[in-house]
Amino acid sequence: MNKETKTAKLSREELNRMRILNEARKLFIEHKGTEGVNMHQIAKGAGVGQATLYRRYTELGDICIDIVKEECQPLFDELSDYLSCNSEMPPLDRLYYVIQKFVEFLELKSPWLCSVSRTILGYRPMQTPLYQWMRDTCLALLKESEQAGDLSNIDIPYTVEALLSALHDIDFHLHDHGFSAERIVQGLDRIFIKGLKAYNE
Repeated sequence: MNKETKTAKLSREELNRMRILNEARKLFIEHKGTEGVNMHQIAKGAGVGQATLYRRYTELGDICIDIVKEECQPLFDELSDYLSCNSEMPPLDRLYYVIQKFVEFLELKSPWLCSVSRTILGYRPMQTPLYQWMRDTCLALLKESEQAGDLSNIDIPYTVEALLSALHDIDFHLHDHGFSAERIVQGLDRIFIKGLKAYNE
């Protein structure tokens, strides 16, 4: 089934949703975030009425939630496949791969997606879909490593929150501080992977 046939089978509501999200994404990329973007601009650019827009999204943060989910789903799918196909690898090696891919993803989408993620209203920054997936994955891998006896005596939940905080500011590290993605990954590896291994005690 080609793209045109699929599109033709969508309901009007779903077509409007696609138009809204496509226009919002375009504006967010142009503005490098949500600053300067409003609901009126999105409705006008998407070719939908204000009433249609507000029936689905009551505020800009609601649009941001769907944008973040759509942008991140391919990453989640790729990493989930990797983890399921490489379950025999040491969990800390898998964690390194997940962190590396996460940093590469944010570098590719930076700075606009980081800004969009921070705009989601009603969420603390670390509770957005992007970071909730990462939290669950890192917790599972560190607990698996602990059970295998590979970890030093650490507070796993706090360690994960510290890692997420570092990742949350990655656009600032990339653009304001000029750190390369490779340098960031190496630093995170030293602190959150090599630094956690049991032989460091």
